[in-house]
Amino acid sequence: MRDVPETSVSLLKSLSQGAESRRWTEFYEKYTPSMRAFVMSRFPSLDPDDVLQETMLALAKCLAGYVYRPEDKGHFSSYLMGIVKHKAMDELSRRAHESSVRQKLAQNVDDAVREQDEQMDVSFRKAALEVAISQLMSDDSISPRTREVFRHVALMHEDPVAVADRFGITRNNVDQIKKRLVDRLGQIVSRLCLEG
Repeated sequence: MRDVPETSVSLLKSLSQGAESRRWTEFYEKYTPSMRAFVMSRFPSLDPDDVLQETMLALAKCLAGYVYRPEDKGHFSSYLMGIVKHKAMDELSRRAHESSVRQKLAQNVDDAVREQDEQMDVSFRKAALEVAISQLMSDDSISPRTREVFRHVALMHEDPVAVADRFGITRNNVDQIKKRLVDRLGQIVSRLCLEG
């Protein structure tokens, strides 16, 4: 790091008059090399110009009315480099916060996409099931009576004993019809999902 120039009491006194002082350019040219070297050596991931800009804005505020007394406040160079350090730390904190916000946003987007995919999958499965039921119920290789038994017991969730009584068959027949057609329905849904 380059050495900090010797403190000029007259320069600091002029700067204490406020941000309108004509000597800010002189101050900038005099102290910029050491401030830049400090940032580059201690905070290599940061753009020194960004840190210097923030430092100069802070100095314009805090040097208004500033009275340099090294015996009371220590060396101005330590004070100056402290401000540079704080501005660099602020920038690192800002970056960390932005990174955290970006990660949370990305996670939210991922979650939303995943949820949307899951909803699409559920919608697709429902649609596939509807198509499969339609195909099963219109399959001429299955007797109309068997399809009706299945519709009442499986699709309308009626009591198997009541369905058996209505169609004049045993409860065991109802259970066999339901199982056989549920298996067939599952095969149709699987085929539709593979095609989709």
